[in-house]
Amino acid sequence: HMRSPPVRAFRSVHVMSSTFGASSSLSALLSPFQTSLKSFASSASSLLVLNTIPTHTPPSSKPPSTLHVLDSSFNPPTRAHLRIALSALRSNAPKPQRLLLLLATQNADKAPKPAAFEQRIAMMTLLAQDILDEYSNTNPDHATNDALAVDVGVTKKPFFHDKALCIEESGYYSDRKTGAQPQQVHLLGFDSLIRLLDTKYYAPEHTLAPVEALFRRHRIRVTRRTEEGDKYGTAEEQDRPRKALAEGERESEGGKREWAQRIEMVDGEGDAVSSTRVRKSANAGDWADVERLVGRRVRQWVEREELYKESTAKG
Repeated sequence: HMRSPPVRAFRSVHVMSSTFGASSSLSALLSPFQTSLKSFASSASSLLVLNTIPTHTPPSSKPPSTLHVLDSSFNPPTRAHLRIALSALRSNAPKPQRLLLLLATQNADKAPKPAAFEQRIAMMTLLAQDILDEYSNTNPDHATNDALAVDVGVTKKPFFHDKALCIEESGYYSDRKTGAQPQQVHLLGFDSLIRLLDTKYYAPEHTLAPVEALFRRHRIRVTRRTEEGDKYGTAEEQDRPRKALAEGERESEGGKREWAQRIEMVDGEGDAVSSTRVRKSANAGDWADVERLVGRRVRQWVEREELYKESTAKG
């Protein structure tokens, strides 16, 4: 099939320093973010990288062996996102590694609602900075050996297998000399694993055939969920979808036993964070609760921009 047009990278504004002192510099990017998102929406591209922290670190400077992909609605980004990303970056995945925070502008299940996409991109940039700070603090050799960069991007593709393919086809992360692609590690919560393996999303045949290439080339790292009165069950219960694959129970639907080897189940660290609770606390002005859930940088941004105030909801 035809290759999609190359990824469009937004590089015209470099206001952000890696120290990220004032978020006022980020405010200056809201309008350019909005402009880029609009032109992306009408373009043929499927992937747009809007920002990289630290700046001036394109993948070509050090082609990654592992690309961790954290895909979410980031509405807003929370400490749970931070923990999932750090846990993956501290795993024994082949180095050098890189992280892509990815927002789908068309989600299979969620209609867009506040905050506006450019606001989420701004908050994802703050999350990227938090991830970099924490990773550097706990990896003393980070500065010299394992320079990490975090990209903030958007995709039009709602499904994981299409996202993986559009990242590959963009060529953005491939080695310029050899053409080699990094192995993608998609970072999912348990509920997303259930969706990934649910044939209702794969019309018209309703089999698991569409995700075959994803499992053949890439990996899935699933964080078990531990909240909401054990709505998701025990660790053993949450390991069942993977076990069902391994034991051939999904073969009639096109699921292959060997896919189980590409799924890693890990325990979540810390308390689960509900984005709904963050939005409610922000609306109520309970900033101490918001900061507990999202961290200082994102809390300051949400408060200043009045993002989830119902009377003045922006976007």
